[in-house]
Amino acid sequence: MPPKNSKAKKVVVPNQVFIGCPWKTIRPKYERVVGKLGKSYPLSYVIVGRDKEQNAEDLLTVIRDKLLTSSHAIFDATGGNANVSLEYGLAEAEDIPRVLYLCTHGAAKRSSTDQPIISDLAGKQRMQYAQEERLLTLLRTLSKQHSYTLRFERFLTTKSKRKSKGDKKRARSLALKVIHSLDEKDIVRREDIVLNLQADVSAYKEVEIDQMIRALHQAGLIMSSRGRYSQVSMV
Repeated sequence: MPPKNSKAKKVVVPNQVFIGCPWKTIRPKYERVVGKLGKSYPLSYVIVGRDKEQNAEDLLTVIRDKLLTSSHAIFDATGGNANVSLEYGLAEAEDIPRVLYLCTHGAAKRSSTDQPIISDLAGKQRMQYAQEERLLTLLRTLSKQHSYTLRFERFLTTKSKRKSKGDKKRARSLALKVIHSLDEKDIVRREDIVLNLQADVSAYKEVEIDQMIRALHQAGLIMSSRGRYSQVSMV
């Protein structure tokens, strides 16, 4: 039996990727890029910021929880943001796979009163981008190489054998929508997923949604319980 004061290790969400970046100047770029990636990849990118009524201590707890449950982390050191440095240090201490980005665009530099990159991160290898399109390319490459994406692609290859091009495209879209319905949620009722996807513009049928949930569960990509009130989760 472990000691009473031992801390339980956080359960890692296999498709969750944490993004730590300057909130005002750089965050909008990531939000736009992440919005595009969700249509092609099964990853859940998490950007944490303060709610209006949230104090700094609560925010730190949320950031820590999201970071420690992430399978990978991206840190943008543009402007020498101290919070990003602290988050990077935590990821490094916990040995979370991580990458460091830096925007070299002149406007990004001028909008910050901090140093271009603070000393804690100065010696770290980093990927640079000047335009949003380059940032999209960097994140697309990371998304393709992520272990969860590789498992997802193998699943689709096996499931889509002997299917027409149109059926393969529909199956991929449905699988992505099922997975993204779990983004940043601990548990979702299976019934809610079915109802939401039935109302989707693609007009998915209940039977194909159920079959996809079952197939994703069998492939170990999601977890789904059985029964009338069954629930679905990522881990």
